[in-house]
Amino acid sequence: MISKYTYTFVTSKGIYLIYCSRTNSFMSLTKELFEFIGQIKQDPSLINELDESLIELFKSHKIIVEEHEDDDFLLKRQFSEDRISYAQSTLGLIIVPTLSCNFDCPYCFEEGKKGGIMSDSTIDELMTFIKKHELAKDLVITWYGGEPLLAFDAIKKILNKIKSEIRIPIRWQSMVTNGYYFDSEVIDYFKENPLHSIQITLDGNRERHDRIRKQKNTGEGSYDRLIGNIDQILREMPDTKVSVRVNIEKVNKDDFLVIQKELTDKWKGKNISFYPGFLRIENETKTALSCDAISQWESKEFYYELNKNEKPEGIVFPQLLDNQGCCATMVNAYIIGPKGEIYKCWNDVSNENKIVGYIRDNNLSDSSLFLRYLLGSRFYYNDDCKNCFYLPICQGYCPWFRLKNQYEGGEFVLCECMQRTPGMLNRNLESWYDNQIKIKKECAAH
Repeated sequence: MISKYTYTFVTSKGIYLIYCSRTNSFMSLTKELFEFIGQIKQDPSLINELDESLIELFKSHKIIVEEHEDDDFLLKRQFSEDRISYAQSTLGLIIVPTLSCNFDCPYCFEEGKKGGIMSDSTIDELMTFIKKHELAKDLVITWYGGEPLLAFDAIKKILNKIKSEIRIPIRWQSMVTNGYYFDSEVIDYFKENPLHSIQITLDGNRERHDRIRKQKNTGEGSYDRLIGNIDQILREMPDTKVSVRVNIEKVNKDDFLVIQKELTDKWKGKNISFYPGFLRIENETKTALSCDAISQWESKEFYYELNKNEKPEGIVFPQLLDNQGCCATMVNAYIIGPKGEIYKCWNDVSNENKIVGYIRDNNLSDSSLFLRYLLGSRFYYNDDCKNCFYLPICQGYCPWFRLKNQYEGGEFVLCECMQRTPGMLNRNLESWYDNQIKIKKECAAH
């Protein structure tokens, strides 16, 4: 039988292609064979009319499969995702030492956030919480906020206690920061306690950034200071990957390419990358994105246009990857707030209704919300996903949006699959195919 993970189409150049998402591979066909494949999909017994060598070739690319083979693949995919989600060898902690921030960005999702810094007693409770995870062999820590560096002393206390009290080594340490306080003192400290990655956000060009991301008390802009701080980080912490998120919405979407080129030229050869951040601007009822926000489909178009003339990779171009999930879908990953409260999604930080428990307690206070996040976005609970030919490539639904739709009257577009973006699928796969042909020609030339 023809696998349900195949897709046939004719390119803009008139090439007849069959694509298999299980192997992320293409085969070009004659028009006659292309049409015959369509007939086989309707009547699998016609496979026997194919040449034996062609059948074997199709089998090697998983275009032709045995009965139940697709079903068995689904089970393996489910097992793979569950194995990652329920693994306990790594303890993932997103630590929010403060909800305070020196900026007051109008789009911030941390509504009603209150100040305050994680106390010494809560830090002690955090150590006890970590020790309870006896199966963990390493720690992955991300510093988050608010602005985490407003609680720099608390960060140092936590890391010093982990060094002295916790037997589990830190395998990875990163920080999401607005970058304003990343000065020489902070850099010197993290030279001794290495950060593997830092994310810093710009809100577009200098004018727009300074209008949106300004000091809360003085109204002072921050663009030039951030650029200076990034420059120092790249110079003094060369092993730390700096990721610059450039926030965009419809009115400033062209900012990304301008900033990317300007700063890539400025820091050529440095350990830095740039990516667009699509602002989640919601309507008044918070059930859908507003007209100012770039929609799911529009974001795919943006990435396609961004990458189509370069080496196609990531986001919209197909890659065979295990679904690594996120904090929300990992049983051994937690977001810890400044009072020791536990969340499962970044978007919930500061929302008291989304607290699933506290680190001082032995049991979760809201196990239902915990399980909704852990299991709610699984493809195997969704018939659309299970029957989608693109499943082997797709990374699935965002749990936060899914829960908004299911329990809070949301109307957000959930499907991450590019085939739902009007007109995108064939263009995307054709670009991918052309790239693979180009690579083969280059290899043959050498």
